[in-house]
Formats: sequence, structure tokens, C-alpha cells
Amino acid sequence: MRKTVAQLMSVDFVTVTTRMSLEDALILLLEADATELCVVDPHDHFEGIVTDFDLLKSHVHGQLTGQCVGSLISRAVTVLSADMLIDIAVPMFRDGSCSRAYVCRDGRLLGRLSRTNVLRHLAQRESDVPSKESRPVRVATSAGLKSTIDTHETTPRAPQFMTPLPTSVLGGINVASPRLNPGVSR
Repeated sequence: MRKTVAQLMSVDFVTVTTRMSLEDALILLLEADATELCVVDPHDHFEGIVTDFDLLKSHVHGQLTGQCVGSLISRAVTVLSADMLIDIAVPMFRDGSCSRAYVCRDGRLLGRLSRTNVLRHLAQRESDVPSKESRPVRVATSAGLKSTIDTHETTPRAPQFMTPLPTSVLGGINVASPRLNPGVSR
């Protein structure tokens, strides 16, 4: 069965209207931990996007106050019909002319199709890679820190622990907080 873009899209987007203040839009973007806001009209028709970069530039130049989302909207986005077959959309992503597209039906925003969505589809179709939901994963713990390890990995790998403590990367070498390495003196 051939899949449509609507079957592969993600629905993790945040919508705003053109009349929303830039200050409120910034708060919404930060609370959602998003990189863009999708702008819709009062009838939920897709109008474009406002990116985190657009909001950053406005903030740095002191142009957030008194402005609305409509002043920053970008309409130069790729919009795909929800019924479009994914095989027709793949060349846009493959050729690099598109990193993400917005999926609409009758002008209404339904979701987003990203390179990752396309890549996942291609990998599953061509290599029988299990979907994210069906992959067996086990959880490893050490000193109260949790890590997930994919049991399908073919080479052993040390667990990658996610910590709430600050770390930085300098020249590709992880430099951990002194609290993580209590035996290390500085």
C-alpha cells in the first residue's frame, strides 16, 4: 500500500494567529520548546510560520514590544496536500530543496513532514527497520541516572546517560561538572 504524506506527518506544532503579540508568541514558543510557530487565520487556514530566529532578531533589535506575529510571518514555506503520495514528496527532501513541509487539507494545517519522517519511512520500507514504537528498548541505571539502550544495536555501546547537571563540550571532549566526578580535583 502506498502511503500519503498525511500518514507520515507529525502533529507536534504550535499555532498562533497574525494578531497575537510577538511577546506572547515568544512565551508560547519557549514554553512549547519549539523552533517555529505555525500561523493560522481565524478559520484555521495556514498562512505561514514565524521561526525562533525571527523572534531572536526582533528581540535583539528591541522590536518585540507593540508588534504582532503578522509583522514577522514567512510565507515562503512548502505546503503539501494531505493526499499526496510520499513517493512524490521524497525527491524534494532528497535534493535538499526542502527540510520540512506543512501538510494541509482544504487550506487547514494538519501537520508537518520533516526529513526525519521521510527518512524513517524510507528505512522502514527498504530495510524492514522496526518502527520506533515496536523497537525493544531496555533501561540501564547507574548512580540514579537512567539511559535507554536499543537492543537492536549490533555493536556494544556504553549507555549515554542524560543528567540534569550542566555539562559542556569543548573540541569534542565532554567536560563534566565537578559534581559528576567527585574524585577529580581542579
